[in-house]
Amino acid sequence: MNEHESNPSAYPEGADEKIESLRSQTNLLFGCLLVASLTLTIYLALESRRAYLDVVAFKEPAAQSELQAKQADASLRATLSSLEEFGRTHPDFRKIVDFKTNAAPIAPAK
Repeated sequence: MNEHESNPSAYPEGADEKIESLRSQTNLLFGCLLVASLTLTIYLALESRRAYLDVVAFKEPAAQSELQAKQADASLRATLSSLEEFGRTHPDFRKIVDFKTNAAPIAPAK
């Protein structure tokens, strides 16, 4: 064992007060750390809940927007195929369709 542990009179005078002061400061520091960590945990939990509610609120409008985009894409593809078909039968228009679609030239209809 350490000589100071076995012989309390070996400590300098006033050391007990300093040790007790350090102990109380350490306890105060741990208490402050506990309060700060609990505050941060509660804040993050509330922000997580708010973010979840935002996701739930935007899920339905996002699905509707995606559906509209798919419908618009299908409509655009149908229009483009009609223009390509029109380009097959009208040689003057074929050059415009080839240029606008950046596609390979359309073979004329026979």
